[in-house]
Amino acid sequence: MDIIPSFSGQHSWNFTRRGGIFQVQLNTVEDLRALDTLDPKLWVALSCPVNDLEIDRRTLSIIDHDADDRVRIEEMLTAVQWTLQRLSAPESLFRGGALPLAAINCSDSEGEKLLASAKRILANMGVPEATSISVEQAANTEQIYGKSRLNGDGVIAKDASKNPAIQELIIEIMDCLGPEIDRSGEPGITQEKLEAFFEQLTSYERWWRLGEVETAQGENVFPLGDATPEAFKHFIAVEKKIDDFFARCQLAAYDARAETALNPGGSLYTDIANEDFSMPRKDIEALPLARVTGSSSVPILTGINPEWRPRMRTLCEKVIRPLNIGPGDALELEEWQAVKARFEAYRQWRQSKPETGIEKLKIKRVRALLASDLKDKINQLLEEDARLAPEMKAIDSVEKLARYHRDLIQLLNNFVNFNQFYDESVNAIFQAGELFLDGRECQLCLRVSDPTKHAVLATLSRSFVAYCECRRKDSPEKFYIAAVFSAGDSSNLIVGRNGVFRDRRGLLWDTTIVRLIENPISIHEAFLMPYVRIGRFIGEKIEKWAVTRDKAMQKQMETGVDSVTKDAQAADPHHSPAIGGVAAMLAAGGIALGAVGAGLASLFNTMKALAWWELPLVILGVILMISLPSMVIAWLKLRKRTLAPLLDASGWAVNGRTLISAKLGRVLTKRATLPLTSHCQFDERRGVRSGLWAALGLTVIASLITWAYLLF
Repeated sequence: MDIIPSFSGQHSWNFTRRGGIFQVQLNTVEDLRALDTLDPKLWVALSCPVNDLEIDRRTLSIIDHDADDRVRIEEMLTAVQWTLQRLSAPESLFRGGALPLAAINCSDSEGEKLLASAKRILANMGVPEATSISVEQAANTEQIYGKSRLNGDGVIAKDASKNPAIQELIIEIMDCLGPEIDRSGEPGITQEKLEAFFEQLTSYERWWRLGEVETAQGENVFPLGDATPEAFKHFIAVEKKIDDFFARCQLAAYDARAETALNPGGSLYTDIANEDFSMPRKDIEALPLARVTGSSSVPILTGINPEWRPRMRTLCEKVIRPLNIGPGDALELEEWQAVKARFEAYRQWRQSKPETGIEKLKIKRVRALLASDLKDKINQLLEEDARLAPEMKAIDSVEKLARYHRDLIQLLNNFVNFNQFYDESVNAIFQAGELFLDGRECQLCLRVSDPTKHAVLATLSRSFVAYCECRRKDSPEKFYIAAVFSAGDSSNLIVGRNGVFRDRRGLLWDTTIVRLIENPISIHEAFLMPYVRIGRFIGEKIEKWAVTRDKAMQKQMETGVDSVTKDAQAADPHHSPAIGGVAAMLAAGGIALGAVGAGLASLFNTMKALAWWELPLVILGVILMISLPSMVIAWLKLRKRTLAPLLDASGWAVNGRTLISAKLGRVLTKRATLPLTSHCQFDERRGVRSGLWAALGLTVIASLITWAYLLF
């Protein structure tokens, strides 16, 4: 362990060299107190996201003061300094877990309130004798706030008062202006909502009174009294359609030739005759209200467009009959003009209506509320709630301190340094779980939102990364992980392969590889890769040649059969094209075999000239000539394999390279091994067959060598 003094203070820091960078160690309270003097360039991370980490998101959200979903160095230092101020024995931070009440600093008023609030929470939980408080207890808002009518957050829920009139008014305010959420989780209202509601009541009542004054002066603003607003709503629902119909009728009366053009043609009905008419249809609704004629009369109950019949019936019941205009089964143009004239004053008055959210209340209720003292009573509740704010703020501080006591050191060991990542016994907060696939267990799995975007930067990690889609039948949630394979080989890692992912809660998810970033996984794989590629190349060429020759033979045989059918002379087998094709193939095979034999002869002739001890050196040289370049390239890439780009692509700002060594890679990706105490039974028949094939191969090789020596 290296000891490097801080350049900006007297504190002596302890550093370890891990992942190619110096990482500061936070082992004492003095290290935490001096953390603000540590050069930011020596922090492993500069920022991290709030989401997709295996640590309580609420803790990160509390640290994230500006609520931008990122935790930065300044916010981390603020959390550390506040925690040290609130603890009289900060050494307990390194033990973590529940917050001991004895560790709370009570030397100032804020500390006294914090301790009192912690004891009150424990009393509400039914454990007043407890000596420590957990995060679960401090964060249980349902029990902490739910038992209090008022909780100091400036929001009054319906149950804040037992007065039914107050409860009804609170419900009406929420219904008109929308609710605010109380700390207990219940909807409620604030001082701002209360003032806005009564301002709108006053404005609405003043506007309504203006209409009543105009009516009293002879301007009939409300032709149907209190039913006028609802009647006007039904009136304007059909006003434009009726105006359109009468305009069409007037044009038809002016020129009879327009009547045919203004009515839909028969072809329209032919086109839609086979369609479904059981549901509302916009195309039929767009047709005229009724059949257009030269007369200025619109039917109300019969002969009306079916899409408009319900609205016209409502117009008849709510407007025309109450106004005593016409017989009620049809409407003349003059009668329609009279209806519009009766609503004209109301229309003008309504256009002057102030914009409010209380229109659903009747004017009688509006005036009753303005005349009551309910507003003053709710203001008293809000003032009482405001007096509780300091005490409830201390309750919030209890949760904050309990969370910091449990999580802060863990977070620092994944932010200031990456101790947890380089410690084989624990997992870092960015490790989402384990992926089991292809006989391996990958422990370096990161949650990602978009594999395509993540892969752009993750390519720089020099790692073999498999992006997997994770899903469960009992969960609508689907997410992606980026799994790093750092041991074994990649021969069986292809898009579409399935595996199982176990998250940090122990849940199992079905996974499928959807994308790969291919890089060398090991030196062993790099050594064999040239031979795998050569074998794959030869296999593909042989398969391609065999398929081509098979098709050629099939075509020649078909041509030969056709020849026999057409030409009686073709009975002579010497003229069969199929036989000729076989002969040609055999001849070609002989030529190829001769070429191979000549090549082998040349090889054996060269080998014969060498001494016996030179043969292994030649073979070793050939192997190195083939495999060494691939191994060197792999070694160079493996030396540069780093975690930083993977985290940067996930929203982190990593300050150093954070290399993944070969040793660490073998820990992060574990291959299947048989237990030492296991017993294995082998298939004897398979062993005999394997031995026979091996013996046959050795015999063939020995025969070829002997033949070559005797021949040359």
